[in-house]
Amino acid sequence: MSLDCPRCGSTLSTFALGGATAVACDDCGYAGVEADHSGEPRLVESWEEAFARFQEQHD
Repeated sequence: MSLDCPRCGSTLSTFALGGATAVACDDCGYAGVEADHSGEPRLVESWEEAFARFQEQHD
């Protein structure tokens, strides 16, 4: 039984190891893992900002 990729419709490859199975799509990279990408973007602190914050806290 072949499975179709929910993202692009290509045939999924099935991998099995130690009783566990996983599916992946060679065409689009789908890995069968549900992920929520709708979260709020977070502010990334640069090294310069981190050092400045550290200095402020330890002066």
